[in-house]
Amino acid sequence: MQSLKLVDGDLVFDENGELVMIDGEEEVAQCVACVLGTNKGEWFLNPDLGIKFRAFLDKKQSEEEMREEIRQGLFQEPRIKTVESIDFTIDQKARTIEVRFVATAVTGETIAEAVKVNVG
Repeated sequence: MQSLKLVDGDLVFDENGELVMIDGEEEVAQCVACVLGTNKGEWFLNPDLGIKFRAFLDKKQSEEEMREEIRQGLFQEPRIKTVESIDFTIDQKARTIEVRFVATAVTGETIAEAVKVNVG
């Protein structure tokens, strides 16, 4: 599958002014970043899309709850079959999360990516 490449939500153009396309692991990671970067209930066309940002912003954060939210977000990408590992780092000041994950796609290929998500 191919998608238009996005950087910080903006389309990317090459030096000739053509839109840049991506596929493979990079495209799956971009789709995951879109899911993880959406607060559940935020998008009116699909209120079930995304994760609950409050799990990452509450004063009483539970690492288990945060990991489960990320896991549920990863499984919203239909091409992900299993998730082997999830690591994340939270930057409270910037209100961002860097999520590193290893997953197996339905095609059998391993996807090891890191995505940065703005939760605030």
